[in-house]
Amino acid sequence: MIERRSAKRFQVDWQIRVESSGDSGKRLVDSGVLHNLSSSGALLSLTNPLSAGTQLDVYVKLPLDGKKWMKYTAHVVRIEPGLAVAAVMFDTARPVFGVPVVPL
Repeated sequence: MIERRSAKRFQVDWQIRVESSGDSGKRLVDSGVLHNLSSSGALLSLTNPLSAGTQLDVYVKLPLDGKKWMKYTAHVVRIEPGLAVAAVMFDTARPVFGVPVVPL
């Protein structure tokens, strides 16, 4: 298999929270696990499957003291059929630090 990624991926096992607007405009919230992370994207396992192209706010809970959540805006670029696993591409490489809109 040819590696097409331009950014190095780091394997992690961190808690995440995703928020998106559904087709009806209602805010959808889900939780899951971040499996790997790079400056340009990530691989997520969620409770519910997403569709390719879905716009998301991805909140990553850091295993650190202090500012514990970083937020990326992203969109789904690939899904694993039959699983709630999604590859996302970040809209920007710089996260914003803040807590999810809907608390855990």
